[in-house]
Amino acid sequence: MYIAIVLSSASLLSCICFFLYCRHYIKSRTGEHLLAEYREEVQKLIAELDAATDRDERLVTERITGLKTLMEKVDKRLRVLIGEEERRRVHAETYAELGRRRPVSPSAALTVETQPLPLVSDTPVSETPVSDTTPAMPQAPRVMIAEQQIEPAPLPVAERVAQLSKAGLSADLIAASLKVSIAEVELVMAFVGQ
Repeated sequence: MYIAIVLSSASLLSCICFFLYCRHYIKSRTGEHLLAEYREEVQKLIAELDAATDRDERLVTERITGLKTLMEKVDKRLRVLIGEEERRRVHAETYAELGRRRPVSPSAALTVETQPLPLVSDTPVSETPVSDTTPAMPQAPRVMIAEQQIEPAPLPVAERVAQLSKAGLSADLIAASLKVSIAEVELVMAFVGQ
């Protein structure tokens, strides 16, 4: 009986020790030590996310700045193109207006000169009686040809690009035939919608 009591007390003591060991093991795994590891991991993740966000924000800012610069260049080029087209249109209108209102001069335009027709009779002109009832002699027009040929105003570049584009020519062929840059041709084609 004494052996049974010793065995049962040893068994109880080993159970208590095992319980205390398990409790200590669980506390060490789930307690402050584990919480500190989790906090350290979260801090590392937050630091990495902050670094990635800063890098992405810097890249986006640089790209926005580059895009603004590019848009300013495009705006300047568009203003130049629109101004050039307006200037060419004004020149064409002015040239056409000058052509319509040009005074007639003998060297540059057609002139009509009238000369009296010769008389059919044998009597000299001074001896022919002139009366108020005689009809006036018809005058034959004399036409002179101009020394300079008047040429129509050339079409603006945008219209020529649109015509050639509708004809099916590529941008590089149009640029070569009109002696302008490919970028100008592509810009005009983009505005025209070809």
